[in-house]
Amino acid sequence: MNDSGIILIGGESRRMGKPKYSLPFGGETLLERSVRNLRGAVCPIVTVGAPGQDLPAIPHVLSICDPVARQGPLMGLMTGLKHVEDISEWALGTGCDMPFISTELVQCLKSHRTTEAGLVIPRVDGQFYPLCALYRTALWRKAKFLLEKGERRLLALVDACRVQIVGQEALVQVDPDLRFLMNINTPQCYQRALELAGV
Repeated sequence: MNDSGIILIGGESRRMGKPKYSLPFGGETLLERSVRNLRGAVCPIVTVGAPGQDLPAIPHVLSICDPVARQGPLMGLMTGLKHVEDISEWALGTGCDMPFISTELVQCLKSHRTTEAGLVIPRVDGQFYPLCALYRTALWRKAKFLLEKGERRLLALVDACRVQIVGQEALVQVDPDLRFLMNINTPQCYQRALELAGV
């Protein structure tokens, strides 16, 4: 059974002023780069956008939308997990604004899976990174329950299931500078990422 990939693209990108997934990054968009970086580790790849969003067409990538608007990333993840449950036991959940996520990182997360854990998540300096984590697809039900209670944070799932933590020692083996942690929220972050990538 293949592991799926879920890329959330429905954020409002207020600080960037334009949709992050469409930002140019070398000869491709930020979303296209994310898809390319993950193709060797997950299949299928699903993008989850906001209701009514004009979703980009990428070959061999399925685009779906949240059923309800403005419910945050937990809704996006729930939508994606529910969609792929019948074909995958596990799925990587990530955003479209993490240009340095890699196949090697995903393989590292996979190697830390246990039979008990519902979530495999990086933690560096005490901080969890839920948008580069592996989720059991059945967790969509817990996400739905949390949403019905008014919760919108992805980290709420950390408290709702058994978690396998991947610490810094393991992460630096595949990403010595921990660049995968970088996400693009502002024009300054975007410029820095372009410089780091040499594009």
